[in-house]
Amino acid sequence: MEWLRTSLCQLAGRFRRRTVTVADPFETLRLQTRLGRLAVEIQRIETAPRIYARAHRLMAAEAAYDDLLDEACRLAGVPETAHLARGEDKRWLEEQELASRGWSW
Repeated sequence: MEWLRTSLCQLAGRFRRRTVTVADPFETLRLQTRLGRLAVEIQRIETAPRIYARAHRLMAAEAAYDDLLDEACRLAGVPETAHLARGEDKRWLEEQELASRGWSW
């Protein structure tokens, strides 16, 4: 039943009028740069053959990345995804929403 509610919320979100949020371009660029650096750091941690405290470093980097994604979504005017717990699903949805608004990192 939860999947139905999620699907209906997403469908309704597509038909809502979106308000265009004008953000400071330098703030946007700063966030995109930080997101890019963290994405590279996460990849480095995941692919390094030997790294001390890999799980701890990966969790810390992903938490920082998720925080930046939340901040970027607020700045871009992306609707809140509070119904999703923090993790891969929420991260993927936020990345897709930002990409649809022209964000890249």
